[in-house]
Amino acid sequence: MALFGRKGGKSLFGRRKNAEPKKPERHELVDIPLESMIELSDIITYEETGNTSHAFKLAIRKKYEGDSIRRYMYHIRDAEEEVVIGVDHVAGTKDDYEISRWIVDDECELGDPLPDVMTLYFPNPENENEDIAVEYNRQDVVTATLTLTNPEGEEKFDVELHEYATENDEYMSIERCGDWLTFYVGVLITRSDIEIYPAMEAPSERT
Repeated sequence: MALFGRKGGKSLFGRRKNAEPKKPERHELVDIPLESMIELSDIITYEETGNTSHAFKLAIRKKYEGDSIRRYMYHIRDAEEEVVIGVDHVAGTKDDYEISRWIVDDECELGDPLPDVMTLYFPNPENENEDIAVEYNRQDVVTATLTLTNPEGEEKFDVELHEYATENDEYMSIERCGDWLTFYVGVLITRSDIEIYPAMEAPSERT
């Protein structure tokens, strides 16, 4: 006599359960939910706030996907400022990522074509009447699909990223979406400079 729920001594229910595909675990730096808290303790945070760390809330998530890029840009805010944390997948690896800290330096409409060399001027902290000139050289132009997620929902755009760098490993990424440009300037930070407290995601509805 066959046992209930078994055939040949093997559980039919167990076989069916094991056949279900497992959902891959999300990497801690990838696709962080909106409203998550992100705490920074990098040198810039210390210099700007005087504190060893400072917490921000994730307000906007940008995901760029293309043949040669997989990048997240997390716009995080507190009551006074907005910072952008970049997470770039390192090509040729499974789960290695570079982490960077950026600010949005400018947003404007496209005028002349973007040049190979750009000079930006930043306030001199030691002399308020003087600016510091920083020269950025274009390294690459990358096409990608941008998925922008904010509290209102999700939208997709075709974008072009112009990647620049200085001799001192400072970076600029110019996002071109249609005729609109967003200028990001930033530097690399380390994994130990960032602590993530993920917000609870609403469970997906069953169909």
